[in-house]
Amino acid sequence: MKKIIIIALALFSLTACTEKIRITPQDGEQLVGVSGSVTDEYKKQEVILSRTMPFYGGEPEMISNAMVYVVDGTDTMWYEETEKPGYYLSVNEFAGQIGHTYHLSIDFTDDKGSHHFFSESTMKENVECVDSIRIKPWVFNDLHDDNFLGVYPYFQTTDDPKTYYMTRVKINNRDVGGDTLTKCQIFETYGFAGIYFNGPLMVMIAGEFPIDGLDQRDSLEVLHKGDTVTMDLWSIPRDYAHYISEIAASTGTNPMMGTPSNVSTNICPEGEAVGCFHASSVRHGSVIY
Repeated sequence: MKKIIIIALALFSLTACTEKIRITPQDGEQLVGVSGSVTDEYKKQEVILSRTMPFYGGEPEMISNAMVYVVDGTDTMWYEETEKPGYYLSVNEFAGQIGHTYHLSIDFTDDKGSHHFFSESTMKENVECVDSIRIKPWVFNDLHDDNFLGVYPYFQTTDDPKTYYMTRVKINNRDVGGDTLTKCQIFETYGFAGIYFNGPLMVMIAGEFPIDGLDQRDSLEVLHKGDTVTMDLWSIPRDYAHYISEIAASTGTNPMMGTPSNVSTNICPEGEAVGCFHASSVRHGSVIY
């Protein structure tokens, strides 16, 4: 009898609360959002400025007419706003250098007064090159999935065990999964720093590692003969790696999921802005399927 009662209570708990509810989150002060980077690619570098949006979305309010610049030692790189409000590009093309620290400054005035935001980031060492990429059925140790093709890169890792790598895969120059940070893969080499990634030693100890999988049931990821698969391999600072990981953990429309606090930021002053500024180096590898 006791077992029957327990089962009945369990069924009641699963069926009783079926009414849809809409949570009204507490409105907080609108913050400034900053997304900016300096890479070692020779180009016009970008900074994007906006304000935070309500919990249930909407179009972000962009910040125009700001004074934006990046300082590297004694050199100052000025930015100008493009035709897209809130999007700023460096006036001149330049490439960041590994080991240099870049200081971002943002100044603007609104109806609440004058504002100054700042951040800094140091560009870490990256691999010399991506030697090759192989596309083959997705397998990792005893795990496999016949619906996916794995992207297996091969390169010499850096000696620094604290290096964070970020990868992004493209098919015919189109981002897999769309242009969103949540589709990037973040990983460290931990005890494998300084060894050849997916080389014989790594395979013997930990297995061959696919950095991404292409779902062959998805029309946007299906590979055809002659398609070009490209992998961008970034060496990124620790705070940017944590920022992306926290965004991925907080993505979705369910307020009960994700972290119970704001995503971390390296934009100062503390508590007045969100987002991240990072200096990162990038290498590219590609293969024709």
